[in-house]
Amino acid sequence: MWFSRYGSHGNPQQYKDTMAMGPLPLTQTFESQAKILIKASEDNIARIESQIRGLERLRDQERGNIARLRMAIAPVSKASCRASGGNLLLAHTTPRLWTERLMIDLNKTPTAAYISCVKEWLKRSAPIRIPVELKISEKGVEAGPLMDEMAAVAYRWGSANLDLPSLSLLSRIPAAGLKSLVYLSLQSEDVKHHEKTRPFRTAEHLHRVFLRTHHTSRLLLPWSQLTDIDVSDPSPQECLDTLLQCTTVVSAQFYTSAWSDFPDLSQRPITTLGRLKVLRLSFDSLGDFVAPFFVCLALPVLAKLTLTLDIDHTWPSAEFTQFQLRSPNIERLTFGMSAMEPPDLLAVLQHAPLLVALDMDCCLYCFDDSIIGGLQYSATDAVYLTPKLERLSLSYAGTNFDEDTLDAMIQSRWWTDEQLLSLPSSPKVARWSHVDIYCDDGADNVSSDFKARIEEYRSQGLDISVS
Repeated sequence: MWFSRYGSHGNPQQYKDTMAMGPLPLTQTFESQAKILIKASEDNIARIESQIRGLERLRDQERGNIARLRMAIAPVSKASCRASGGNLLLAHTTPRLWTERLMIDLNKTPTAAYISCVKEWLKRSAPIRIPVELKISEKGVEAGPLMDEMAAVAYRWGSANLDLPSLSLLSRIPAAGLKSLVYLSLQSEDVKHHEKTRPFRTAEHLHRVFLRTHHTSRLLLPWSQLTDIDVSDPSPQECLDTLLQCTTVVSAQFYTSAWSDFPDLSQRPITTLGRLKVLRLSFDSLGDFVAPFFVCLALPVLAKLTLTLDIDHTWPSAEFTQFQLRSPNIERLTFGMSAMEPPDLLAVLQHAPLLVALDMDCCLYCFDDSIIGGLQYSATDAVYLTPKLERLSLSYAGTNFDEDTLDAMIQSRWWTDEQLLSLPSSPKVARWSHVDIYCDDGADNVSSDFKARIEEYRSQGLDISVS
């Protein structure tokens, strides 16, 4: 399954092996390359461990379902209810006690007893919304009567996690039967039965979706009412077309590939998404171009933008600058594995007047003295680069800079509380709250004098680390 390479936290293959990264600068040693690969492997281990914990939680939930169903049909339970009418009777007649997630594995033909248990569960939870999870992992499996039972109460689905090889199974849901649905998670490789998703179009309360599909933009969903979307699709054009339909979206996340060829977008109008505040884009190693994602977008209230790229992707300097001009309120920028160079980063900073936090991971070629000098503040200057910048975090930043220049830049934007109070007027830039710079090779890159300055900053209250 294509999207299985991606977890909900990002693309674990975003780091390519050293050979695929192309030639590194001559100043970068084998040890520095090994450090990068070690960090990438550690990140992958963390993701795998997170997935394991998630599977363990699902297992425990499944065991809980079994225990509750067995309790419901146990003779002692029934006898106790008839005899005393006590707490068990209260439990059996209190719907909210029967609204745990109901996970149904449709891979095996259910027994009559199991179907009876599910019916009883559904009966006792009525009329409250219920979270459901339906899974078929084998193609060609017929859902049968159990799917019919779940479809019959689709009007009570509050959230639905559907892992289905074929979207045709959704045809069992009544046309307007999802009136309570708020959250949808849909995973499927089916590219033939998008019309079977029609029941979701009338889900008037649906506002959050998690989609791991193909041809995503063709799904019949109420795109214009969605506020939170998380999409994985191998086609970047499908992802872009999906986003453009979500006119009221507030938070969007996409995992996809880059374009192999730059499409002709000259006739494409600019689409304004006036509510989108958070956008996360992760492009895998396939393809070369990411610029098309920014050419036709205007995001006037965008506050947080995260771009996880590949070192071989062409940085879209001109297109990104135009995008920033149409999206002037970005407060936090996060870049991963970007191939941008110092002039590219300088252009980004020049067009980010409200930037508060800049995070860069494995952007090996863009941080040098020209960037540091651009960030240095002087009260006599008429124009100040990123005047609101408070947080700077650089991981694997390289060593192409002078520590005295860096120290001067940090000092120019740092004042203790007492120093601020003693100034005749407030500085035109924000003071640092966090500075974290990690170079690329793990060696001792900092002189003893600079280490002493860093300790002095720490003693004054600045959260700073340079190594």
